[in-house]
Amino acid sequence: MENENAMTPDPTFSVLCEDVRQEANGRFLFIGVFNDGIVVQRLPVRLVRLCIATRWGSGEGSFRQRTRILAPDGVTPVVEGRDLDVRLKDPVATHTNIENILGVEFRQAGVHWVEVSLDGELRMRYPFAVRVPPAQPGR
Repeated sequence: MENENAMTPDPTFSVLCEDVRQEANGRFLFIGVFNDGIVVQRLPVRLVRLCIATRWGSGEGSFRQRTRILAPDGVTPVVEGRDLDVRLKDPVATHTNIENILGVEFRQAGVHWVEVSLDGELRMRYPFAVRVPPAQPGR
């Protein structure tokens, strides 16, 4: 954190999806939102692209965000994002970061965890399941 008088913001949302587009009017379009995870035919699976959009608000100052996805053990990183700036000029301002992760590979089924940290402090954690459907008899 750069400012001694900063007021730490809160995450107002985080969306895990296939793509994010921003319209000319500033609105975001979330494409292929992973509500509770993905179903794949086999593992490992490599996703071409994964996006994590996180909005911050109710704060003031400059901060650093880092996002990561953990394996089902809750410890092993599947992917770690880069540091992203969060700058809020006043408590009613918002800041949205869009992180594009290319070629993320999931090696095991189960509940993975998306973690969003601000200045090294975990601020949000939510589940993301990777499922393989049971084999169908006769196929």
